[in-house]
Amino acid sequence: MNRPDRSEYYMAIANLASLRSTCLSRHVGAVIVKNDNPISFGYNGPAKGVQHCDEIGGCIRRNMTDYASGKYLEMCPAAHAEQNAIAFAAKHGISTVGATIYVNTFPCKDCMNSIINSGIVKVVYDSMYDANLSKEIAEEAGIEIVKYEGKNIVELLLEAKFINPEELYKEYYDDLYEEEREKSLKRILKNK
Repeated sequence: MNRPDRSEYYMAIANLASLRSTCLSRHVGAVIVKNDNPISFGYNGPAKGVQHCDEIGGCIRRNMTDYASGKYLEMCPAAHAEQNAIAFAAKHGISTVGATIYVNTFPCKDCMNSIINSGIVKVVYDSMYDANLSKEIAEEAGIEIVKYEGKNIVELLLEAKFINPEELYKEYYDDLYEEEREKSLKRILKNK
């Protein structure tokens, strides 16, 4: 059996966490790992009890005429994945000093400051985010930054044979064709 290495395992967990995000722009997930144990998870979304963008009619930022990625962040009611993972650890009395955080998107400046102040010493990220100041802050604070180079979650699931692509597509197309056959039959019966 092909077993994912630890980096692949932790990045897969970060990607799974991102599935909980209700952000209409970007799904970000994070997992904090200490002594080779995941100790906290987070995804981008508003604080407990605060409505999500999809519940209030859409993203306030995206409705701005000159919207661009990273612009108008002060209008967003959500906390970022890294902030939520750090807050969860703090709420439950879990120390993040000396830990590593795995994130599917490079941290913004505010998240990098939270990472530094929480004692996390290493960031492993998958995709880049326009965050030059964040990189400079991390470098100055001595945070180790590592670009993830492992397999993505779909590759891991395919290798482990948890996903059979032929059956996945067959079921999809069988359902599609069955739906089309039913529509055709209804049209034929209606015209008789």
